[in-house]
Amino acid sequence: MKENNVKAGKKGGRYIKNFIYEYSFILVLLVILVIYSLVVSNRGYTFNWNHIAAILSSTTGAVVGIIALGMAFIIITGQIDLSVGSMLVLVGSFSVIVYNITESILLTVLFAVAAGALCGFINGALVGWGKMPPFIVTLGTMLIYRSIAEYCVTIINIDYTGSSYKYQLLDTAAGYDVLRTIGSGRISIGGITIPYITLVFLVLVAIMVYISSYTKYGKRVYAIGSNEKASRLTGINVDWIKISVFVICGILTGIASLIQAWKNTSITPASSGTSYEMYAIAAVVLGGVSMSGGKGKVIGILFGALSYATIDRIISASGLDIYIQGTFQGIVLILVVLVQTLAPVISGKIKTMKQSRKNEKLIQNMEE
Repeated sequence: MKENNVKAGKKGGRYIKNFIYEYSFILVLLVILVIYSLVVSNRGYTFNWNHIAAILSSTTGAVVGIIALGMAFIIITGQIDLSVGSMLVLVGSFSVIVYNITESILLTVLFAVAAGALCGFINGALVGWGKMPPFIVTLGTMLIYRSIAEYCVTIINIDYTGSSYKYQLLDTAAGYDVLRTIGSGRISIGGITIPYITLVFLVLVAIMVYISSYTKYGKRVYAIGSNEKASRLTGINVDWIKISVFVICGILTGIASLIQAWKNTSITPASSGTSYEMYAIAAVVLGGVSMSGGKGKVIGILFGALSYATIDRIISASGLDIYIQGTFQGIVLILVVLVQTLAPVISGKIKTMKQSRKNEKLIQNMEE
C-alpha cells in the first residue's frame, strides 16, 4: 500500500510539474492580474470585470492578439516577421479607401483579407523560394509597406481618404454606425458585457488552436520548427509551409487592421501600428511559444496577449513617465525570454544531478 501511495504521489507530482511547464502562461497571467488589481486598489478603485473587459478590448489586447496568432505560427517554424505593424497600416489604409468608395462592409472585409494575404505571400515567397533570411526580408518590407501608405495619403483625393494626413472612415457612408458598433460596442452574454472585437479574437483563437493541434498542417508546422532537415527528408514541402505561415499571418493582420480602423474610425500611416511587431512577439513569448521554434501552444497566445495588455495597463496606471514606459516593457520581454532560455538548462542540470545521485547510490549498494 505504501509503495502504491508513493508511486501515486510521484505520478501526481510529475503531472503537476508537466502542467506548470506546459501551461505556465496561465500562472503568468494570474500573477500579472493580481499585481494589476493591487495597483488599481491603490488608486482607490475596485478591480472587477470591467477592468478585464477593457483589457480584452484594448489595442494591445485584441488587435495585437490577433496579429500574435499569426506571429505564433511563424515563430513556431523558426522564423520571424517584423513587418506586421507596417502591414496593418498599409492594408488598413487601403481598406478605408475601399469602404469610402464602395460603402460595402463585405467588399472591405474581402479586400483586407486578400491584401493581407498578398503582403504575407510576398514575405513568404522571398523567404521560402528566395531563401532569404526572414529578419532581412521583413525588415525591408516593414519600411516599404508603411512608406507606401504614407506616400499615398498625400496623392490620393481627399474624397477617398477622408483626410489630408490620415485615412478616415466617412461618417456619411452607409454602414458607418455598424462599423463603429463592432469596433467599440459590447454585447451582453449571461449578464456579462463582452466587447465585439473580443468575440472576434476568441473565434480566431479557436480556429487557430484547431489548425495547430488537430490538423496535419499544424503538425507539419511544428515539425519544421523542431527539425527542418528531418522534415524535408520525410517529404514535407518545407518551402511551401514557410510561405503559408506568412500568408496566414498576413490574413490575420488584415483582419486586425479592420478592427483598428473600426475602433478608431481611422488609420494614421505615421503612427498607427507602431511597434506592433514587438508587441506581437512579446505576446507570443508570454504565451509560452519558444523563440527557437517547434515548441509552444497556440492557446497560450490568448493568455500572452492578455498578459502583455495587462502589463501595459499596470505601467500606465503606475504613473510612470510616458517616455520611460518602453523601458519597462522591454525589460519584461527580456526577462521572459531569459526564463524561457534558462528553464530547460536548469531543468536538465537538475535531472543530471538526480541521475548521478541515483548512480552513486546504486554503486554503493553493489559494493556493499
